[in-house]
Formats: sequence, structure tokens, C-alpha cells
Amino acid sequence: MLTFCILILVIGIGALSLGAQSSKKKVVEPAIELTSLARRGMTMAITNRRPYVLAIGENSVALQNANVRSNSFGSFFDDFADNPGVIQSFELPEGMRFLVRGWEDKFFRVPEEVRDDGEETYFWVFESSGICEPIGVKLISDVEGLEGMVTMNFNPLTAQTQEPLSKTTVLGVDNIDELE
Repeated sequence: MLTFCILILVIGIGALSLGAQSSKKKVVEPAIELTSLARRGMTMAITNRRPYVLAIGENSVALQNANVRSNSFGSFFDDFADNPGVIQSFELPEGMRFLVRGWEDKFFRVPEEVRDDGEETYFWVFESSGICEPIGVKLISDVEGLEGMVTMNFNPLTAQTQEPLSKTTVLGVDNIDELE
């Protein structure tokens, strides 16, 4: 009887552990997609010798052709054509959102608050020289059962996260308000 109780306890703990890993994976998946788009944008900028832009909205991200001259470093400019030429994009699932911290910012903010011109999108430029702005992006999930947060700090030379996402801590809903 004791063996049976221990077996049930081990199975229960294992099931809870698998459930926690599954929910962490669902929160981390959009972060992996964002890092993939950033890497692709940097690679394309270097290979094609022209700038590309990652347009980060509160609920979406799009890799686009940049209609600006190269070496015009910065994330705010008005030289976009009406059709910026979206190469690849994705939208976050309902209940998830992005916050952005530019290189000059102290805190993470909604992309539209980072901009001074009322635009709702933050433009992260990948220069043909292989340099980009060092930014931070926070992915927050308020979805019930998947509450959590992933913080990514991107390197200006590689456009990759400073830490592997597998090491990034996904915090519970109780911690989200403290860290925004």
C-alpha cells in the first residue's frame, strides 16, 4: 500500500512538472520567433548591404524593407514608403503583449510610448554595416494558466539575445506588476 501511494505521488509530481514546462514553452515560443526575425533581419542587412527594419507593435512584429539610406542609425525616421515591403511577420496570441526599452530608456514601455510622434510601432533598424540599436524587449503573458514574462536584451553587434532563452526566467503573474 505504501509503495502504491509513493507511486501515485511520483506520477502526480511528474504531471505537474510537465504542465509547468508546457506553459513555459507556450510563453517562450513568441520570444523565439522574435529572436529568429531579428537574426534574419541582421543577416539580410549584411548580405544585401542595405538596412532592414523590425517593426515592433504591442501585439505584432514585422520584418520590413527599410526605405532609408544606410548608416542613418536610429529607430525613428519618416522615410517609410506607403508599402514598406513586409518580408515576414507574426502576431501575438490574445493576452500577450510586448514592451520595449530603447538604448536611451531606463524602463520598458509600450512601443507607442517610446515614440515621440504618436506612432504605435517601434522601428528597430538593422544597418548594412552589421550594427543595430541595443534594445530590450519584454514579452508579457496575462493568459490564465500561462501568466509569465520573458525579458530579452539584444546585442547591438549580433542582434541576438544576451542570454539564451532557455535560461530566461518566466515569472508568475504575481511578479509582473513589480517588474514593469
